[in-house]
Parts: sequence; structure tokens; C-alpha cells
Amino acid sequence: MSSGLIFALWAAAANAHPAAPDPIAIDAFVKRASAALHQPVRIDMMRSMGRNEKIARGIVDQVMDGRKRATVARRAEYLDNGWRLPTSGQTLLVYDFSGKPSFIYRVVAAQELPLRSIAPWHLMAESPALRELTTWRTAHLASWKTAIEGLSPEQIDMLPLVWMRFEPIFPIAKPPR
Repeated sequence: MSSGLIFALWAAAANAHPAAPDPIAIDAFVKRASAALHQPVRIDMMRSMGRNEKIARGIVDQVMDGRKRATVARRAEYLDNGWRLPTSGQTLLVYDFSGKPSFIYRVVAAQELPLRSIAPWHLMAESPALRELTTWRTAHLASWKTAIEGLSPEQIDMLPLVWMRFEPIFPIAKPPR
């Protein structure tokens, strides 16, 4: 997917919202994960990823084939959705836009930081099209257009973000690449 297409999709889908998690599907998925991993899986939090169904599916594909192992979001996205901020060791379940479970991951590292502090190393495990800092920043500012509207450049640079590095634990994903 070209970076231009990614920008357009993100900007166009700023107001898309996934369905609520499907409790029956989630319960069955966690039971399958526990059986496959030969130990109980305790989910600390559930969340969606991506601004629309197509991007969410792309994220799942990238995670499962080893191309994505990190993400950055506005701190406000966590707060607005009632999600706890990630901490190392947490186990999270990601659900898709229909509320069905997609994968479970463990947080390896998490950091709160202002936008201006995002560095190339934060992006090394991001989606391949977003691993270059200027490209990443352009795409994310476009996707956050509504949230940052009316902010000064200095306020945008100080926008609180949450960076997270994660490893999928179920279903089994390909190694990072």
C-alpha cells in the first residue's frame, strides 16, 4: 500500500468507529488461546487498532506476518475510549471493526512522550510504510486533523502520545521482519 493511499485512508476515516467487542466471540477466542498456549490467558485490556475497517485489517495482516510490532497513538485516544495506558507486561486483545477478536499481544515496552520526541527508533517496528519519521509524522498529523485543529505548532509538538512495542502471542505470528 502506498504511503499516499495510507494518508488518504487515514484522513478520510477520522470519524469511523468499530463495533463493541463481541463477548461470546472474545470468550471463545481467549479459550482457544489458553488451550493453544497451554496456560490460562488473562486479558488486561481490549482495544481496536486502525481508523477504519480496511486499515484495521491491514494492521492485523502486518502484525501476523511480522511487519508490525509497534504503534503510536494520541494519549487522548486511550482516555476517550476508556482504555488504560499500556504498561510493559500487559496482555491486550485486539478486536476488529465488527467486534470480533483479531489477535492477543503482550506489551514489551511502553512510553508516554510528546510528539516532538518521536525518534526514528520508535518507528523501527511500525508499519513498513511509516518507518521514516517525516512520512510517519505526515500520516499521523493527517489522521489527527480533527484532534489538533486550532492548536499552535508548539502545542502540536507537545501533543501527548503513547508509543508501544508489542509481541503477538495468539494466534502465532511470523517473526518480526
